[in-house]
Amino acid sequence: MAWELVRIMRIRHWIKNLFVFAPLVFSLRFLEPMALLSGSLAAMAFCFISSFCYIINDIADKEKDRLHPGKKDRPVASGKLSPVTALVFAMIVLAAALAVAFCVSWQVAAAVAGYVVLSLCYSFFLKHLVITDVVVIAIGFLVRIIAGALAVGVVVSNWLLLSALFIALFLGFGKRRHDMMLLANGNAHRPVLEHYTVELLNALIIISVTLSVITYSLYTLSADTISRFHTNCLIYTVPLVVYGIFRYMYIIFKKDGGGDPAEVVLGDKNILVVIMLWGVSVISILYLGYIGLGVLP
Repeated sequence: MAWELVRIMRIRHWIKNLFVFAPLVFSLRFLEPMALLSGSLAAMAFCFISSFCYIINDIADKEKDRLHPGKKDRPVASGKLSPVTALVFAMIVLAAALAVAFCVSWQVAAAVAGYVVLSLCYSFFLKHLVITDVVVIAIGFLVRIIAGALAVGVVVSNWLLLSALFIALFLGFGKRRHDMMLLANGNAHRPVLEHYTVELLNALIIISVTLSVITYSLYTLSADTISRFHTNCLIYTVPLVVYGIFRYMYIIFKKDGGGDPAEVVLGDKNILVVIMLWGVSVISILYLGYIGLGVLP
């Protein structure tokens, strides 16, 4: 049972909560111990709360998950973990998430609570509404970024928020496309797929990718960004972003993948390498430049 409780938390999916650290990095406070601690606690709270939402969703979808070739082996759907046990464990995880969030600030705790409400609305209602289902998932990523900003007391650039929104939409529509390609009777597992077509999803993916690249590029070129960081070199990270997105599109369109963004990122060495290169490039440009100017200690 202990192993099934670990499995149901979907710890590999915690990689999505790296979005919480974006404000910490782009506010140039990554080297401040207290800011790093606050950001890390906020990320931990979202790791716990995302696991809580996964558990609730697994309980609600146990019958439908049994129709999915991959999800049928999940602890609740497979019968290895009873819904009652899963629910009790979910309450414990929820309490842990809120406790950690309150250690940071009540604002972060409020963001966590808002994420819970959004996720519950998604699990029981919004996931059945075409387009809205993916938009709600994308908003969840924005909540993570906002919580990270609240944790360290900074304001996030609107261009950066828009870029994250469109990347999240891209991942969400890619997941829907994967479901359609994978499932012979997809409507039984996820009724909202009845309202999608592969052609529509292809178009939505391309639109989301285009807007992602445009908004991130505009962020790197905006006068506010250049003024804040005293450099215009962030534009040189755009090719890395473009390559990472194109590689993900290759997996979606050529390999009919994209069903689980966490699995795609962790399972594709090309995407992993480009993400690491992007992270190193951003930190080098922002922080080494500031050290050279004598701004950071």
